Amino acid sequence: MSRGRILVVDDEKNIRHLISSEFSLEGFDVVTAASGEEGLALFKSSRFDVVLLDIMLPKLSGIEILKRMKQISQTPEIIMITGYGDIRSAVEAIKLGACDYVTKPFKLDELLTLVHHSIQKKPPASDTVEKTNDFQAVNSSQIIRCPSQTMKKIYDIIDRIATSDYTVLICGETGVGKDVLASWIHCQSLRKNGPFISLDCGLLSQNLAESELYGHRKGAFSGASEAKIGLVEKSHKGTLFLDEIGNIDLEVQKKFLRFIETKQIRRVGETLEKHVDARIILATNLDLEKAMDKGLLRSDLFFRMAEFTLTIPPLKDRPEDIMPLAQHFLSQFSVNRTISPEVDDILLAYPWPGNVRELKSVIGKVALMADKNTITVDDIPRHLINRISVSPGKPKTLEDMEKEHILVILAETGGNQTQAAEILNINRKTLYKKISKYKIFS
Repeated sequence: MSRGRILVVDDEKNIRHLISSEFSLEGFDVVTAASGEEGLALFKSSRFDVVLLDIMLPKLSGIEILKRMKQISQTPEIIMITGYGDIRSAVEAIKLGACDYVTKPFKLDELLTLVHHSIQKKPPASDTVEKTNDFQAVNSSQIIRCPSQTMKKIYDIIDRIATSDYTVLICGETGVGKDVLASWIHCQSLRKNGPFISLDCGLLSQNLAESELYGHRKGAFSGASEAKIGLVEKSHKGTLFLDEIGNIDLEVQKKFLRFIETKQIRRVGETLEKHVDARIILATNLDLEKAMDKGLLRSDLFFRMAEFTLTIPPLKDRPEDIMPLAQHFLSQFSVNRTISPEVDDILLAYPWPGNVRELKSVIGKVALMADKNTITVDDIPRHLINRISVSPGKPKTLEDMEKEHILVILAETGGNQTQAAEILNINRKTLYKKISKYKIFS
């Protein structure tokens, strides 16, 4: 019996052959594609548990392929394969929904572990195209109140408005946790026993937006072989959460505004209107006022949906939240591991361009791959260490710079102190003293 179906999309023949051979021996059913176009065709025609997707592909990039795959289905877990010099794209892929990434040259056992983990956490297969979830409640272990003053003010507002039916607009960069706040509002509301319907509008094709939102009757358009209930209708007596609301076109915006004002919808191809009683929560990573100025957003919709606006700052602007979040995620992935003080320093100094989502991904990977109960510097992905810097406004001392450089070299050598000493052009005894001085690996 197959342990799972894997699609490998990589233009390097030896990579495809290596993964196919090794993973087939492990009991996986492996299908390979030499181009993004071929990979997309296979993805559309068959069901996979995990996709291993190279970022650097000819014609269509791995990022573009990822976006298209996410439009087709949210079910398979997608792991990106990237070169060390293209970490920025890997971080972007995490923002777009990839579950993890590995850098070339990768270790097969590491990749195998990631695939096993992805299959274990993958929800049951579904034929739905839209990114939807129907929550009755948020597990308390999934929620943490961050200690920063900014977030405390946001929680205070949520506590005040949760039981109302006000429309809420949540603004912030991709990955800051807008979806978590939305579900939290729902679970503190009077509608908590009703459905929580979520749609990422960024993954919604414009020609299907109206059908996805409002549904359609059988035969309403080519391909509508069956009647479909839309997401708005599914949210009756509950909460409808639309993420990346700025991505829908003006005509769909007009009809959505009408729904907000009248609570009436009409399925595509039907004349009968239906009443839907739903609380609306919206989210975006765009500057909506600029979008309005450019004619990309209707002003009447903007003012109607911004009854209450919550703005979540990026993680780099609230460093006091980083370690509580890291400890929270670590407790979800592993109950026995702790984080060393040196790793604390790295996590606090890294700018987190992917925000909370990137932090969760990094902690998940570290918890999975670390050999010891205490997570040390050599467990941390190299690109984090290479980008560390002291806090803004705090000048670097020579000791700061020396410690950072030693951390970078140790990361590059995988913690091998003999190799690191050679690169640093000092003897191993001197390096040991500096490691002891800066409490590295303690």
